[in-house]
Amino acid sequence: MGARVAISPYARKRAQELGVDPARVQGTGPGGRITAADVQSAAAHPSAPATPVPGKAEPLAAAAERPAPTGPPAVEPLAALVAERYRVDLTGVAGTGEDGRITVPDVMAARSGKPAPVRPPADEELPPLHVTPDEADVEEASFRLKTQARIVVASKHVIPHFYVTRSVDATALLARKAALKETLGATVTHLLLLACVRAIEKHPEVNRSYDRGKVIRWKGIHLGIAADTPDGLTVAVLHDAQQLSLREIVARSQALVEKARAGKLTAEERRHPTFTVTNLGMFDVEHFQPIINPPSAITLGVASAIEQPVVRRGGISIAHVMRLTASCDHRIVEGVHAAAFLRDLRDLLEDPDGLLAGQS
Repeated sequence: MGARVAISPYARKRAQELGVDPARVQGTGPGGRITAADVQSAAAHPSAPATPVPGKAEPLAAAAERPAPTGPPAVEPLAALVAERYRVDLTGVAGTGEDGRITVPDVMAARSGKPAPVRPPADEELPPLHVTPDEADVEEASFRLKTQARIVVASKHVIPHFYVTRSVDATALLARKAALKETLGATVTHLLLLACVRAIEKHPEVNRSYDRGKVIRWKGIHLGIAADTPDGLTVAVLHDAQQLSLREIVARSQALVEKARAGKLTAEERRHPTFTVTNLGMFDVEHFQPIINPPSAITLGVASAIEQPVVRRGGISIAHVMRLTASCDHRIVEGVHAAAFLRDLRDLLEDPDGLLAGQS
């Protein structure tokens, strides 16, 4: 019996589809595991020898005999933007992403002339599930879902999260809900976005990002808005929100969410959220802690406004209490920054008249 071949489940499936013998493929994944990209390469060059191990010299004769790849390369949207920005020719660039897609590290490697690191799938560290047809139906995840999975895994692995929660008395805010909906088409989410902009303007330290030893101080407030879509969670970005009135926030955010749900967001409309808001208030959620959406240093989780007793001036009354939880990147945000930001955000939301001053 031959030696067991180390190959990911998806790579094995692709090998079957493309008629590639895994025993003839040299894996480039962790521990020499065969990835989907290795299978794709073997299928594209059937007469070529096994894919060389990274760091090991390839015979010159084999390299000379390998046919040049044909057809346009598959490129991730952000990688395409980076390539355009730096005028990098992607012809002949080998992608290390899912299904051999060209990623941002691949583009930067092509620009610098250094090889890009091999990036395993988001779930590569977990043992594969072996499921029979009687147990479950299995289908390939969409590219959007794979991308989202990779982002959240990387976020939790790389970013040190800490959480700060603040309760807000939303009674006065909800009392204005019907009137604002009628006059401006605004919902509680739109008021939250406006309040976040005002609070960020008071605390610019939460509108920064940390990236490989560099502190990025963003010149604009680019609000990431988490939207539920048929293909999963997507974040649309409302750029330069500090320049917008409430009416403009309503119009532009509604258009972005509609495009997100239709799967029509452009790469630019996803680019660089400096602060992200995810609202589960419509689902009777008391509290939750979101995963940070990079490059945002804070992702704000908004729970439901729930009726409960509160103490006011020594007496007990009923109020609508909404809990806000800031998931913070401890590399760039300190606890005192998050606490001060949430304090002022609470004050803005508890004084809707002041928040809406000048809005019409």
